[in-house]
Amino acid sequence: MTEECTWKNRIEEAIEIAAQAHDGQFRKGTSTPYITHPFAVGLLLMDAGCSESLVIAGILHDTVEDTDLTLECIRKNFGNHVAEIVDGCSENKSLRWRERKSECIEALKTATTEVCIVTCADKLHNLRTVISEFDDIGDVVWERFHGGLEAQEWYYRSVLDSLRTQKESKKKGSVNGIVQKQFNTIFEQLHLAVNYLFDG
Repeated sequence: MTEECTWKNRIEEAIEIAAQAHDGQFRKGTSTPYITHPFAVGLLLMDAGCSESLVIAGILHDTVEDTDLTLECIRKNFGNHVAEIVDGCSENKSLRWRERKSECIEALKTATTEVCIVTCADKLHNLRTVISEFDDIGDVVWERFHGGLEAQEWYYRSVLDSLRTQKESKKKGSVNGIVQKQFNTIFEQLHLAVNYLFDG
C-alpha cells in the first residue's frame, strides 16, 4: 500500500466518524447539516498545505464538544497528537456562554501552533458562513447567535487578538517554518473576515 493511499484512508476514516457523530445536527437557525462545517474546516486546512494530523483534527474538532465521541476514541483511531489538538479546540459546555468563551480566548494565548491553526480555520469558516447569510438576510442573522452582534463581535475580535499574540510569539521561537507559514496564511484570512463583517 502506498503512502498516499494510507493518507487518504485516514482522512476518509475521520470523515466517516465525524459524519456519524454529527448525524442529525444542523447549523444554527438553518436546515444545513452541521457536518458541512467540520468538512469545510478540513478543506481549508488541506488547501493551506497542512499535515494529515491537522486535517483530521479539523474534521473532528467539534466531536468531543458537541457529540458523544470521546477523546479516547479519537486517540485510539488517530493517535495522541490528533487527540491533543481536538482537546485544545474543545470548549467546556458546562460553563455559561461568556465564561467558556473567555476561558477559550485566554487558553489560545498559550496554545500550541496546531491548536491555533485549527481554531483559525474553524472561526474563518464560521465567519464566511455568517457573511454569506448576512448578505442574504441582513441583521436578522445575528438573532441566531448568543448575545447578537455585540457579543459576537467581542468574541471574534478577542479570538483574533489572542491568535495574534500567539503568532507574534511564535515568530521569536523555534516553531517549524512551514507550520508558521500555514498559521499566518489562515490567520490573515480570518483577520480580513473579522474586519469585513464587523467594520462594515
